[in-house]
Amino acid sequence: MRRIPRREWLLGLGLGLASGACGGQPPVAVPVPAPPPPPDVQVNALTDLLTVAGLDWLVLLEPARLWSIPWLAQDLRRILRDRRLDALAQSTGIDLRRVPELALAHYAPDSVAYLVRHAHDPLFIERLFRERLTSDEARTIHGHQRTSVFGRVGQGKRGLATIGRDVAVFQYDGSPKKGPARIAVLYSEGKLEKIPRALGEPSLAAIADALGPAPAHAFWPGPFDGEAARGVRGLLGASTGAGVRLSPLGPGELELVAIIAGDFTVDPERALELLRLAWDDLARADLGSLLGLAAPLAPPEVSAIEVGLSLRVRLSASRLLRGLSAATVDNVQDIMKDPVPSPPTGPSDDPGHPGGEAEHQE
Repeated sequence: MRRIPRREWLLGLGLGLASGACGGQPPVAVPVPAPPPPPDVQVNALTDLLTVAGLDWLVLLEPARLWSIPWLAQDLRRILRDRRLDALAQSTGIDLRRVPELALAHYAPDSVAYLVRHAHDPLFIERLFRERLTSDEARTIHGHQRTSVFGRVGQGKRGLATIGRDVAVFQYDGSPKKGPARIAVLYSEGKLEKIPRALGEPSLAAIADALGPAPAHAFWPGPFDGEAARGVRGLLGASTGAGVRLSPLGPGELELVAIIAGDFTVDPERALELLRLAWDDLARADLGSLLGLAAPLAPPEVSAIEVGLSLRVRLSASRLLRGLSAATVDNVQDIMKDPVPSPPTGPSDDPGHPGGEAEHQE
């Protein structure tokens, strides 16, 4: 009998053990980790969601900053009333005293957009909105953290787009397919990049830079025509846009700065005189009386600046805020409240808009 060398014996034993191991139990499956969730949709500024196309006017506010100033909060509370703001927060999920950023924009011919940065679950904001709708409800999921809902409150069209974790876009009237809520979603998706945003238009951008930071701004894009061109003693006819800012200076005192953009270098002294006269016109008008413009804390100062003309004036905070509340804030609260009127008498007049509740995903 042949003697098997030790080396061959050990090699055979090793191969046998290896083959037995392979033929026994199947290899253990290594779990594949789930892909990470997509990142949150980020909106750096609410104006990044607004287009300048069709824009009539734009108001930007930082309510939480205004309410953080003790003497100003006292005036605001006396004018706006906590109970009314509490009711608004309960019906919409939006507490105007704690909102860090708010934008209100009007688009031709009849659409209003109300954008707000909130601190709630977007589904909570959506649920409260849907509870106010009376007919024609339609919901669309546009993708990760982008949802819109449209419907009616009585005869009025209403829309809501939630973007990311903290931005809500309320739309009043206008088209669900081409209105500001839909445009906001498209901007958040990186689309419409060739269409300038509200403060991306060169004239409004220059006005915003000249005004500087403040908790309250308003803008009017130019050019102005028709009756508007005759405004401000005709200065708006040569203007490319206008803007104002409102800043707290000290207890009971606010500073208003207004800028009219345009080339007024042909006769700057005449342009400044027209601006002074226009201020006097406004101060003596009913609106000026309502806002306390006829009794400034110091005479207004006008000057020529790089982008056009500037007017600066110090005003009584309580008188101005009381007038602004009567002229605008009450209307905003009524819009947000959306009391339920009688049901519509006919079908939707928006082509392609469903007549009942629906939901789809793009």
